[in-house]
Amino acid sequence: MRHAGPALAVLLLASVQAMAAGGAHPVGIGHLTGTRLAAATHPPSAEHECYSAAQTRREIAAHKLAEPFGLLLGAANRFQAEALGVRLCRHKEQYIYEISLLRNSGRVVHVFTNAVTGQILSVKNAK
Repeated sequence: MRHAGPALAVLLLASVQAMAAGGAHPVGIGHLTGTRLAAATHPPSAEHECYSAAQTRREIAAHKLAEPFGLLLGAANRFQAEALGVRLCRHKEQYIYEISLLRNSGRVVHVFTNAVTGQILSVKNAK
């Protein structure tokens, strides 16, 4: 198993604890760079909607979704990359986790998983 550096592990743990305590910021690239970056937003539509950290906690509880932190670490291990972040989105009627990973080459890999089963649905930029 590939291990993230101790600083990243502490950062991820602190971010997860902050989310559990009601913090407003999920693990993301802004935390890793020390700056606050605006999240990419999509116009709200009936077909695609992404949730804030507070909304994500509510959706996980209400719909018995898989825990995002475990899926994030599993994807990082599988694709041999550093974990950047995960967010919950709903595409049509399906809940999906969008996982962002950073490879040693500098390439950002996006992994889309079923939020109920944890099954990988698609991967972008993996090659």
